[in-house]
Amino acid sequence: MDIRSLLTSLPSRLEKEIYIQEAGRSEENLTTLLDLVFNEKDPVSWRAAWILDGTDERFPGSAGPLIPVVIEQLPSLRSTGSIRSLLRMLCRYDIPEEQQGILIDLCFKFMVSELYPVAVKVHAMQIIYNHVLIYPELAEELRTIIKDQMINNSVGFASRGRRILSKLEKL
Repeated sequence: MDIRSLLTSLPSRLEKEIYIQEAGRSEENLTTLLDLVFNEKDPVSWRAAWILDGTDERFPGSAGPLIPVVIEQLPSLRSTGSIRSLLRMLCRYDIPEEQQGILIDLCFKFMVSELYPVAVKVHAMQIIYNHVLIYPELAEELRTIIKDQMINNSVGFASRGRRILSKLEKL
């Protein structure tokens, strides 16, 4: 199956499900998708990330072996659609300790930058919150940034921000 050529046009709902099923059959297919995410331009890049995230959601843990590569290459990625899908996927994982600092720092940058859409910021916020449970000293910085960013962002950001702030208060 030539995954790249399949992703040159937007898959229908049924096609997306077929691609997810096929991608879930082998680690090689997942590696091919990841290669497309980082080495192709949009729209192929974000579509590959979308299918990769969907595959990991359908087959929990299937992208686990790819997580170190995702985190290592994420700072070089320019496609906001790809970043959104990869962050959504990373929310489901325990991040290796040696890569937590890189990811947390990157997520804070995503949250405060005007260059990224709300969906990227919301997933970044969730990843940071997941790490606050491990590193409570991050809580105050996250709280401050959420409150600051709620003023300038959408209702969706504010909604997730309020939920995270509520959880932070209970810690």
